[in-house]
Amino acid sequence: MDIELSIPRIGKSTLALGAYAVLLAACGGAAVPQDSLTAAEASVKGAEVGGAAENPKAALHLKLAKEQIEKAKKLIADDENEEAKNVIDRAQADADLALALAKEAKARAEAAEANDQLAKLKSKLGK
Repeated sequence: MDIELSIPRIGKSTLALGAYAVLLAACGGAAVPQDSLTAAEASVKGAEVGGAAENPKAALHLKLAKEQIEKAKKLIADDENEEAKNVIDRAQADADLALALAKEAKARAEAAEANDQLAKLKSKLGK
């Protein structure tokens, strides 16, 4: 009993088309991360408005975020969109951290002020 297998032959044009598709997929092809870039820039502005420049730790992360955004813009210009997205993600994280550090510093200052006022009231009542 002989079983005959039917294997289709692949033409040269089909092979060339497949190789071209693989080449395109390997050569970047990632979309420009414009939405992520815009969001990171907005987070930097939010951190600035939130007082990040007045706190040394927050200011450092704000500076890092700004530098990373500039690096991402250069990567986008060089069509390195996937790497740009990674850099933008780091910028977003640094901007968010800058804002959180600024808010923490403000909350600590307000708490210290409230403790001072409470101590003054206690001393007045105790006399």
